[in-house]
Amino acid sequence: SCTGIEDFGACLGNTDNFCPTNISCQCKNEKPFCRCDYYRVDWQEYWYMGPKCNHRWNTLDFILVVILPAVALVIV
Repeated sequence: SCTGIEDFGACLGNTDNFCPTNISCQCKNEKPFCRCDYYRVDWQEYWYMGPKCNHRWNTLDFILVVILPAVALVIV
């Protein structure tokens, strides 16, 4: 429950069924959300996205998703 909790404060009660293991549940505008982790290995950064932090992205994925469509659009 996030009623009466400040923004980015920890959720109250049992959050095991809301967020995956080892992912903290926090509140924003009195609604719960999972605070996704990120980490860095050498030059690449990895981060998790999605409502349950179940989509892992890395720097190379992000570059390919942004740059390739832009290049295709310029060629067209």
